[in-house]
Amino acid sequence: MSDPWRIHEDEELCAVNKPAGVVTHRARPGGQAGLHEWLCARTKTRLAIHHRLDKGTSGVLVFGKTRAANQRLAAAFSERRLEKRYLLLRRSDPGRPSQERCDAALPGGKRRRTAERPARTDFVRIERGAGWDLWEARPRTGRTHQIRLHAARLGAPILGDGEYSGAPAARLFLHAHSLELPGRPRLEAPLPQAFREVLAGRSPTDPGLAALAAREARELLFDSAETNAYLWIDREHDGFPGLRVERLGDVGLLLRYDESPSELPRRWLDALRRVGGLRALVEQRRPRRGPRSGFRLLRGELPAPRFWVREHGLEYLVDLSPEGCSTGFFLDQRETRRRLLGEDLSGRNVLNVFAHTGSLSVAAACAGARTVTLDLSRSYLDWARENMRRNAIDPGEHDFVHGDALDWLRRFHKKGRRFDLVLCDPPSFATGRGRRGKKTWSIERDLPLLVERAARLLAPEGRLLVSTNLRRLRWERFEERIRAGLAAADRTGALESDSLPLDFRSGPADAPYLKLAWIRIDGRGPALALGRSAHRV
Repeated sequence: MSDPWRIHEDEELCAVNKPAGVVTHRARPGGQAGLHEWLCARTKTRLAIHHRLDKGTSGVLVFGKTRAANQRLAAAFSERRLEKRYLLLRRSDPGRPSQERCDAALPGGKRRRTAERPARTDFVRIERGAGWDLWEARPRTGRTHQIRLHAARLGAPILGDGEYSGAPAARLFLHAHSLELPGRPRLEAPLPQAFREVLAGRSPTDPGLAALAAREARELLFDSAETNAYLWIDREHDGFPGLRVERLGDVGLLLRYDESPSELPRRWLDALRRVGGLRALVEQRRPRRGPRSGFRLLRGELPAPRFWVREHGLEYLVDLSPEGCSTGFFLDQRETRRRLLGEDLSGRNVLNVFAHTGSLSVAAACAGARTVTLDLSRSYLDWARENMRRNAIDPGEHDFVHGDALDWLRRFHKKGRRFDLVLCDPPSFATGRGRRGKKTWSIERDLPLLVERAARLLAPEGRLLVSTNLRRLRWERFEERIRAGLAAADRTGALESDSLPLDFRSGPADAPYLKLAWIRIDGRGPALALGRSAHRV
């Protein structure tokens, strides 16, 4: 397995190529994970942060792995015994000298509340382009946004830097190209192709350039031989307002969230199909108000509406039939499946509640668990069996239960069933039929009861996963509802927050909708510690 994000790793440090659009670390509990948390989960190593890159900046980022290495890295950064080189695009200006220096003092902190401190950046033009030139920046100090501020102070802001008067563009055209540490070879991240396209004359606001920049960012996250299903375009964050594009193998699923009845711009469709190398584009409307539409073929050919996609080396069935409303595969639960696959669940009993098409059951079964897959839909249970067979798992060695989740959790408790792990990914709202007629489910109303009944089934030191994609249910309220359910079950434990995978985008006014909580139960004793992101519930 190859890791496109990995530049270098040894026993002391891990150097990576950070994608544009990804934060260095999580800002707050319940917020979207950053590259730091993502890497810690993958390498199963406690990594230390020594420097940061802005969300829009791509390139070399280094983390320490040992105490001795962290001490050396900290000293190198604080004493400036290293060489950083950034590449950036600025508007062409024949009258501008090929070398510039800015030594304007800058605030020492991101909040701009500290006194100004000395700062210096050297700029060298290294290539002229068609309207935009490629420059190298060497910061001699380390202030927040230093290169961006100094470029603007010199009257030539970086392309795409809207915060400091840069021209609109598909991305922030700033790339941490290399980093030299004392006694080590230079670490380099190659210049993204989007830079070359602009230098060659492509418009910075061209939809094809936006699609390319988004693709380059996602391709750093996945080994294409292992994973070919991910979120390629995420609305305005990638230059396509109101539109998400899921890449499902060589098919692009265009999810429209706007209320407009108009068709998508032709130049968008042409750009997506060309840049993505896709055989088909399929559209589904998902307005904020009202039901989803079925799937509609827009471009190309789709030989069969049901086909297989890959994730972490496993395969899952998706369905884009015109009469359908769900693909059957939720990309936003990728990190949950990865986490399950990375564990040794041999001999463990895992209950998957609201299982949908059983992707979490497949991952748990591949990790050695004996699974119980519970869902209200018989067709989804059949789909889950099909997913298991595709991945060389015998469905006959696992249990599939049809029925209401809350009812069956109560029945399992009465029967004395115990599980080492219970997975709960319920819908926000649902309706069904029980013994007494129509029943409704609401995550806001019923979450405490779900947590209570699930927690009662857990063995000592068992674990519970609870997630929701209800946007208006904020993390703080979500945690309160979990706490209420655990208290009702007379259980205690420790909670670790998780959220959207890195191919999904979010911003200050667009908090990540998906919230996940992993709770390790420890019976009636004191809460267990799960690291820096864990806290008692």
